[in-house]
Amino acid sequence: MQKVMKEIYDTVLSHDWVKSCTNGHAAVGNTLEMMLGKQTENFELPDYKGIELKAKVSKKEKYITLFNSTPDSYLFEIKRLQKEYGYPDAKFPDFKVFNVSIYGNREIFINNHYFKLLVDYINQKVILTIYNKEHNLIDDLTSWSFQMLKEKLERKLSYLSIIHAERKIQNNEIYFKYKTIAFYKLISFDIFLRLLERGIIRINFQIGVYKSGRKFGQIYDHGTAFSIHESNITKLFTKLQFDNNEHTSV
Repeated sequence: MQKVMKEIYDTVLSHDWVKSCTNGHAAVGNTLEMMLGKQTENFELPDYKGIELKAKVSKKEKYITLFNSTPDSYLFEIKRLQKEYGYPDAKFPDFKVFNVSIYGNREIFINNHYFKLLVDYINQKVILTIYNKEHNLIDDLTSWSFQMLKEKLERKLSYLSIIHAERKIQNNEIYFKYKTIAFYKLISFDIFLRLLERGIIRINFQIGVYKSGRKFGQIYDHGTAFSIHESNITKLFTKLQFDNNEHTSV
């Protein structure tokens, strides 16, 4: 792994400003993968030779998405949540959306319901519990099995690299300069569950609707993200000590 770390380090930090290969929110990550000679893909595997890459530009973007995972309790859970618990879209109130972050240590009140995560060690599930205004449990159908979450976490995030970049626009073209890089190793799935309980890892639903085109009004699932604030990253990962000349793995 030290060899791969050095390869990423040398490739990423040896460049000055690099022209973006795409536009949009994912451009900083896509351009990084281009520099490493990797084609962009959506497989649930680490981005580069066993290491998952997370590139960031905005200082306002404090949370890091670990992975996306649709509930595996029922086939159409996302559509059901939107239909039963969604709220009107700001621009198109005839359509429902469901954009909300849910935590294990506190309730979130939205659209006359309370939402909270339950880590159920007996049944080996993470459950979305929903309560009415009187705090009576009315819905606990949405869940993620421990088995599925463990497979996703360990397959994609055994090793992690976080890269910070700057962005500029020159002659109407976007450029990135990758400034810092750090490497991490996953501690354990048990720690992942404990952090979910404590609200340090959250689940972020991003269920919207298409607002134009032939799919206008249809559900647009941006992904159900398990994410962690960057300041808490060492609660889930051990930071690997790395130097460009002498580097060691913990």
